Amino acid sequence: MKPLRILHVCTSDKVGGAARAAHRLHIAQREAGMDSHMLVLHRTEPSPHVHAPLSKLAQLAQRLKLALSVRTLERQQTPSNPVLHSMNRFNSGLGRWINRSDFDIVNLHWLGAEMLSINEIGRIRQPVVWTMHDMWPFCGAEHYDDLDYPGRYLNGYTAASRPSSYQGADIDARVWRHKKKAWAGKRFHLVSPSQWLAGCARQSALMGQQPCHVIPNCVDTRVFKPLDRRLARQILNLDPDKRYILFGAMASTSDRRKGFHLLQPALKQLAARNGIGHNTELLIFGASEPEQPIDLGLPAHYMGHLHDDISLALLYAAADVFAAPSMQDNLPNTLVEAMACGTPCVAFALGGMTDLIAPQNTGALARPFEVEDFCDALASMLQHPPARETIRRTATERYSPTQAAQRYEQVYALATSAST
Repeated sequence: MKPLRILHVCTSDKVGGAARAAHRLHIAQREAGMDSHMLVLHRTEPSPHVHAPLSKLAQLAQRLKLALSVRTLERQQTPSNPVLHSMNRFNSGLGRWINRSDFDIVNLHWLGAEMLSINEIGRIRQPVVWTMHDMWPFCGAEHYDDLDYPGRYLNGYTAASRPSSYQGADIDARVWRHKKKAWAGKRFHLVSPSQWLAGCARQSALMGQQPCHVIPNCVDTRVFKPLDRRLARQILNLDPDKRYILFGAMASTSDRRKGFHLLQPALKQLAARNGIGHNTELLIFGASEPEQPIDLGLPAHYMGHLHDDISLALLYAAADVFAAPSMQDNLPNTLVEAMACGTPCVAFALGGMTDLIAPQNTGALARPFEVEDFCDALASMLQHPPARETIRRTATERYSPTQAAQRYEQVYALATSAST
């Protein structure tokens, strides 16, 4: 029997957490003998199975469309929600490319930068599986709900639910209504990496009636694996006798959602504790060293932007604990990667973090946004960490590429059978 031809659609093949997760799934499926391909706007390296068909002229037009959308958002709507917003209002032409192709199933991922318009998504002729990397598929223009005014996606963006602090046009509501109209009668099979995001989608006014499956992101455990800590530190020019807390993500110190402003006071408290602070330092990746030093209470080493998995694996192996003080998150690749390297993780008990971290087994969870509790959790993992073998075993059992490929194949079978 001829294998299904699968097309993963994502803005990039490797830049950003969603792209890296999509690419890992694509590779896992190819290694499992599945005919997987990717369609992207931005390709980082040539591959016969990663397609970036837009001409240079079309790419320029795409950048202009994105600039116009961003300008519209900035001029017409002033929300208190600082997260990324995407309107996806302009056709890119990639929807037509998809419909002319002979792929059996289309697996959507992250579609920012005007990759596919809302209308183009609604017109895809093949069965659609949509892996949700954030809340955009069932929200308005925002990629994550407003922390201060949550829940508009539950009731359909009514005027009464709009926060009084928002100024200008209600672009979020306008985009939500556009999605509702363009996707009316459209069948999506949603996949969520976390139980939390699946729960949000199932309760949403837009996607609540669509089938939703939970499949965690996978990680290449051949690359992300426990390494000799002293050797990793020697390669990275780090002190073999210090204790290191690792923190990082894309825009790790500038994206408020990542919680750096909550980590700072927690580290200051940790620095003041006898027996811990004097020998502990911080490693930061995903951000450049600021011109004006930030008082963190602990010495900090800025490792820059790391784009290759081998460097990341070395960094996880060198660290004693990985800190993830996010205020909102789905199922961060960073935690899965750290766990695969045998490094314990500390996070607030929210979002997909509760799927990932089993207290005392793979790390520690703090009460949301309580700085002192986060500090206690860090101290606990520095002084009494779980066995690296236990953390590693959990990662290999839950997040293996083989398991992810098999579970997606089951969802594809459901999606294709429902369309016939």
